[in-house]
Amino acid sequence: MIVFVVSILTVSSVVMGNLAFRAGLGVKRWALLGLVLGPVGYPLFSTHKRFAIKRAQGKGASQINL
Repeated sequence: MIVFVVSILTVSSVVMGNLAFRAGLGVKRWALLGLVLGPVGYPLFSTHKRFAIKRAQGKGASQINL
């Protein structure tokens, strides 16, 4: 049981680190958060990523998704 939990936390850490790298966010911070919180940290990551995009665009900007 403990091996299963540790493996889930490790996989979550690697995935969160990869997602943070692709989004241009702090890799170590999000990998550590994935290691501590596991998959529960993904909603936090998504929210932070969305806010970072809005902050980079500035006020009144719009985004076109293709």
